[in-house]
Amino acid sequence: MNFDRLSIPLAFLTVVIIWSTTPLAIQWSSEGAPMTSAFYRMTIGMAFCVVMMLSTQGLPSMSKRVLHIYLVGGISIYLGTALFYSSAQLIPSGWVAVVFGLSPLITGVFSAMVEPESKLTPARLTGLILGLSGLALVFSAGLRFEDASIVGIAYSALAVTITSAASVYTRQLVKEQTISGLQITTGSLVVALPLFAITAYFVSPGLEAEFSHRAIYGMIYLGLLGSGVGFTLYYFLLKRVSASKISLVGLITPITALTLGALLNNEPVVSRVYYGAGLVCIGLILYEFRPKLGLRHL
Repeated sequence: MNFDRLSIPLAFLTVVIIWSTTPLAIQWSSEGAPMTSAFYRMTIGMAFCVVMMLSTQGLPSMSKRVLHIYLVGGISIYLGTALFYSSAQLIPSGWVAVVFGLSPLITGVFSAMVEPESKLTPARLTGLILGLSGLALVFSAGLRFEDASIVGIAYSALAVTITSAASVYTRQLVKEQTISGLQITTGSLVVALPLFAITAYFVSPGLEAEFSHRAIYGMIYLGLLGSGVGFTLYYFLLKRVSASKISLVGLITPITALTLGALLNNEPVVSRVYYGAGLVCIGLILYEFRPKLGLRHL
């Protein structure tokens, strides 16, 4: 059995599960102090990664090229996470995930500029349009603009744009490097953590904020799985497949995130969500398989 071939779909599935639960965990763990919550999450994540790094791989590489990767990863983690945490205070968790569903289209545009294998063929473009149409159907099923915060949606959209651009750029930096996903995550969190500390210190209520037990459990979950495991698997995938393929996670997670929000947080969900999910699945099939199999075989 080829372990590497098996590890890619397993890593992809794990990332889907983690990213599906992240918006709700962010909302639960923030409790009015999003930057403080993000700081504690990243502290837990960095501690986990450092322990794993030292026990399995030793000290991380510190070459000039690798330091560049850490810098790009750290800044993108800081900006994207800070914006997502801010948006989660203004709109329901499921809506954050739905806006994140724009990532395949945005990443596809960036990828098409630098990766020949990510070219937006007519079939792929059709698949993306169908997937995004499904997301629009999902979005309209629960979104009431008179109740939503346009600022929250704008924060989420900006976060998606930043993380999409960073993923494409990081892909170009890491694909020829002999560096593990754990190394990239550890170095990136070392860069990001001081930025979160400074932001949390100056943003009320600051580092002295108190949190409920549910919020603390959410921070631990996000630190260990969302940051430690999730970022490590993300960078693992980024070394092996194109950024545009990884961004397809963004088409799947809105459906699961909305379902979790409805079950666990009493967020609205209606039958149109399932019709939208069907369009998303069709779009994914067209995007990923038609260019390889051809319409007749499909």
